[in-house]
Amino acid sequence: MDHKRVITTLLSSMLLISSSGGYIGATPDSDNMMSSSAKEFISKNNLFVDRVNTSAPKVSIELGTKIPQMNKKIEISFSQTLDTANADLYAYDLTIRKIGVTNVPTLVPMVDYTTAVEGNKIVVTFLGDYTDEYAVQVKDAVYIRANGITAVQSPQYYTTKNIHTNPEMLKVSLTEGTFIDQRNKKISIPFNLNLDTANADLYAYDLTIRKIGVTNVPTLVPMVDYTTAVEGNKIVVTFLGDYTDEYAVQVKDAVYIRANGITAVQSTQYYTTKNMHTNPEMLKVSLTEGAFIDQRNKKISIPFNLNLDTANADLYAYDLTIRKIGVTNVPTLVPMVDYTTAVEGNKIVVTFLGDYADEYAVQVKDAVYIRANEIPATQSTTYFTTKNVDTIM
Repeated sequence: MDHKRVITTLLSSMLLISSSGGYIGATPDSDNMMSSSAKEFISKNNLFVDRVNTSAPKVSIELGTKIPQMNKKIEISFSQTLDTANADLYAYDLTIRKIGVTNVPTLVPMVDYTTAVEGNKIVVTFLGDYTDEYAVQVKDAVYIRANGITAVQSPQYYTTKNIHTNPEMLKVSLTEGTFIDQRNKKISIPFNLNLDTANADLYAYDLTIRKIGVTNVPTLVPMVDYTTAVEGNKIVVTFLGDYTDEYAVQVKDAVYIRANGITAVQSTQYYTTKNMHTNPEMLKVSLTEGAFIDQRNKKISIPFNLNLDTANADLYAYDLTIRKIGVTNVPTLVPMVDYTTAVEGNKIVVTFLGDYADEYAVQVKDAVYIRANEIPATQSTTYFTTKNVDTIM
């Protein structure tokens, strides 16, 4: 062997690597392959030979290649099929930072991004709103493994800007200017794809809803003023307040509203109609106008056309207006103080608590609590009771 030529070639390689800030690597068997002159040269010049574990997984992306970012995801390819155990913890073996943003720390694993494994790839999903380029590097790994062997540090790579590749974006499928019907204090917002049902209640936070014709009133509060559910390709919004007029409704660039994992895009603003009760059989008092309600043992029964829900039967008292007849300058009776309510089938049983035993005027208001099959009762005419008759001896 021409040792002089080997040393000259080795020296040239060292100088080239050294000038680029690198280091010299050799396989575990390099001692057997290296001449004694080369070993002596390395020893005299204090050069470091890295004994790389050739079975360790490493990133298999050509240096300088940009990693495509699509639908806020990137894939980092490795030289081997990766272990799937602790794939979520692979996030901690990555260093990711935003490009072109100064004084911003690196992204936080599990908060700013998550990881999963697909064969020989780590799939990174970005959770924030940022859609520009990232710098990505694999560290000397603790969690990333193939056949139990940890991955080695990679060079730094750069991603492209995010591109949405779904040919059919998730969006509201209503023509601009269309009014959304409001029935029984509910509206349905249709989309072009069937919606994911996970987190359907959180879809409320991706909507902006405000009352029309009311000034200096903030937008409605999700979970307080309205709730959301999913039915196929529709978000069903249920309004919880007493307001029954028109609303302005808009879908924001979504965080929660998704179809096949793809978030919805911002919609135009739509307007609802005024609320309409569409139940063909409205819940109402089933007494002929002018009929007197018998008062016996300081109780009356108010019959309805449907069997009443028993939940919150005691609160039905707040949906009644009751006042004494023939007594002037006396306020209406106070629920829970002057009378209580209970349910018996299709009837509200009102029990009077005071000493007054004469006639009352009774009216059902547009109800909040009185319901049958969740449909609230409508306002009744005013009825009058008889004087009380004690029938219990």
